[in-house]
Amino acid sequence: MKRHGIFIAVITAAFLLVSCGAPKWYSDFDSAKEAAKKQKKDIYLLFSGDDWAETSKPFKEKIVLTKDFSDEFGKKYVFANLDFSQTEYAKTNVPENASEDELKAAAEIKESYEKKELLARYYNVRKWPCAFLVSKDGYVLASVDFEEKPECTFEEYSAKMKDAGQEALKTKALVEKVENSSGIEKAQAINELVENTSQEHCFLLKDLIQEFIVLDKQDSTGLLGAYEVRNAYNKSLEAFAEGKDPAEPFEQIAEKTSLSDLQRQEAMYMAAYVLVNLPDIDFERVQQCLEKAYSIKTEGGYSEEILKALETVRKFSAMKKSQESQK
Repeated sequence: MKRHGIFIAVITAAFLLVSCGAPKWYSDFDSAKEAAKKQKKDIYLLFSGDDWAETSKPFKEKIVLTKDFSDEFGKKYVFANLDFSQTEYAKTNVPENASEDELKAAAEIKESYEKKELLARYYNVRKWPCAFLVSKDGYVLASVDFEEKPECTFEEYSAKMKDAGQEALKTKALVEKVENSSGIEKAQAINELVENTSQEHCFLLKDLIQEFIVLDKQDSTGLLGAYEVRNAYNKSLEAFAEGKDPAEPFEQIAEKTSLSDLQRQEAMYMAAYVLVNLPDIDFERVQQCLEKAYSIKTEGGYSEEILKALETVRKFSAMKKSQESQK
């Protein structure tokens, strides 16, 4: 009877814990964004590497996974944690005789990691752990700095969260302005938001940047060319991540009349730049891009840098042809 009473007490305690409605931590960012939209909240987005980043797991256990953190910030934010633990990823290595269920589970883990890796790239994550306050659409509102020291306390991090929350208010107001505008006024609001966003996080505004181009086809703002270039940068980054041709987006806009000569030159110069960052460099195509970039504007702009790059590429191209002829 006594044991039965203990069992009932344990079940009751578990039920009470669930009933308290402790905030859920999402491991899938799309699900976190959906929850944020439904709950009308922003997102606390944490990138971690629990089994290889020395400060990651202690930081989570001591600070963000505590009841204090949930109580203080759970009403304002949806919590999302994209963890890159190698132990979990190791499960993608299945034996040849693996069952269908094991193969399916491994494929799901691999797909999840690929999605997370893209997000880490798009959010420019450079240290671990790394956290941001982001909008329901994934726009960065503020970064939440974490000092990598064992003695970092909850109180210290709570203060950083509040500071970041204050910093986020300006960006939130700009996002709301975009959402509540239309036509050319919306294009202008998008530009305000883009100008207020750090360059390293502008890719996350890619849909708005594309919308700007549609909204301001007549170039009423005088910024259409600049947004065509921004859009090409974003498309190139996506193409690079997906194993597609990263130079093509720049080549496509180089003929557009909405761009100034300097912008057209920049486009072709960047086409050459991304090509030399590929594993297998097509020197002939790089040279063509640089020659076209120089022909667009022979003085000023990037002309001097292009000439130097051309000289180097021609040397490498000649060396490659010489090596191939000797085979």
